[in-house]
Amino acid sequence: MTAHVLPCSVIGDAEAPGPIAWAIYAGHRFARELDEADIGDALPFRREVTALAAE
Repeated sequence: MTAHVLPCSVIGDAEAPGPIAWAIYAGHRFARELDEADIGDALPFRREVTALAAE
């Protein structure tokens, strides 16, 4: 008898406890990228980093 093993991914609070927003984002990102190639820790979006002006 042979067993078929399915892959398993750990996401959200199962990986590390944190705010609920992080867990929701992890689940949303996992669902979007389910059938795509793994991008690792890279961010799938661009974000603006603002600096305060010294006055």
